[in-house]
Amino acid sequence: MLYKLFLWLFRLTANAYFRSIYIKGKENIPKDKPVIFAANHPSSFMDPILLGVHLNRSLYFLARGDIFKNKMVRKLFDKLHMIPVYKPDLSPDQVHKNEMIFEKCYEYLERNKAVMIFPEGISKTERRLRPIKTGIARIALGAEEKNNFNLDLCIVPIGLNYSNPHYFKSDVFVNIGAPISVSEYQQDFLKDPKEGVLQLTDRVKSELEKRIVIIEDEQLEKLIRQIEILYRSKLREQNKQQEKATQDFYLSQDIVEAVQYYAKNHPEILQDFEQKISVYLKRLKRLKIRDTQIRNSETSLPVFLRLLYFTFGFPLFLFGLITNIIPFKIVELIPSKVTIREDFVGAVKMATGMLIFLITYLVEASIIAYFTNFLWAILFILSLYPAGLFTVDYFKKYYRVRGTIKYLRIFMKKGDLIANLKTTRQELVDELEMRKEDFIKVRTSLI
Repeated sequence: MLYKLFLWLFRLTANAYFRSIYIKGKENIPKDKPVIFAANHPSSFMDPILLGVHLNRSLYFLARGDIFKNKMVRKLFDKLHMIPVYKPDLSPDQVHKNEMIFEKCYEYLERNKAVMIFPEGISKTERRLRPIKTGIARIALGAEEKNNFNLDLCIVPIGLNYSNPHYFKSDVFVNIGAPISVSEYQQDFLKDPKEGVLQLTDRVKSELEKRIVIIEDEQLEKLIRQIEILYRSKLREQNKQQEKATQDFYLSQDIVEAVQYYAKNHPEILQDFEQKISVYLKRLKRLKIRDTQIRNSETSLPVFLRLLYFTFGFPLFLFGLITNIIPFKIVELIPSKVTIREDFVGAVKMATGMLIFLITYLVEASIIAYFTNFLWAILFILSLYPAGLFTVDYFKKYYRVRGTIKYLRIFMKKGDLIANLKTTRQELVDELEMRKEDFIKVRTSLI
């Protein structure tokens, strides 16, 4: 019951927190058989929240055992389907309990349940895959061995790709791969258990690598993001068959591969381009305009439609602002007032936000009930969530219009400057096109 309640609350919270959540490969999720989900782990407990909400399976999560020390916390986590697993570096005196934990996983899988494991064993916000631990393969093969390899157990790899998990109204692409049948490794495991475990672990690693954007060289991260800003829209025009989130994912993978090739084989070309794109983006920053405005030639504004929206939407905006501003500001202040590990920032915002907004809504509804009646209080509390979402949208459209007006002023006063920026941008895109063609020729010759 508690699990379902939290799932419902976190669904509302996640849908409000993210601008877009796109899930590819939902058809790969088994509906009526045991499954272990294996995902990369870029954002602490935001990852299990997001997957718990959207995978349409009741999940049992393996989590760090050192957070289960308190008896009350342990009971709460048990209700939320969390299973402790103990690491030698964090809980050396508790590692012996892992054998019992594995048995618990076996029991869930024998009952056709779904277990969620983050096989990197650590959360870190970066575009790479850290070394995969063997625990996931040991649990999977152990469960099948216990049941004479008749469980029909599979491992489903999941790639989590956030635009920025710590930024409100960011995007996330959940990339679900085809199931890996554990029974495929039966013979290897029976011949040599260690070798069977290593082979299955390598397979999980390989499947996860296909589903996330990996940047091995952190020094290239900034340049890759700059190229994504400048070039992904051009690449989208060349390939319109896929949905935008899927498109952006594969385009980012291609950009990373190309940048890494030039970094290794033609570093002078890469350095020269990095300098040019940095100068262009710094000029935009000084003028406080966006690359999309230069790209789209944003020189018009639908005045009548915007006027209607802002005029008739203002009362609802004001209501949403008054009823949501206090909890929103509290949540906004938390990262600046409390020291939080980097990969926990977004998750803490989401979880504390859910709690603070819920408490605020209940207090406000109680006040309404006191001065009116219970029915009005119910109607009031039901209106708070959609009003809050509308207020966020209202602000977003307001700042977009303000940005467009600013751009139009610059365009009217400094037309030559805007024309120069457009020319610079086109030259950068043309160079990227040329480098892309060269890279494709080299990649094709190696196949």
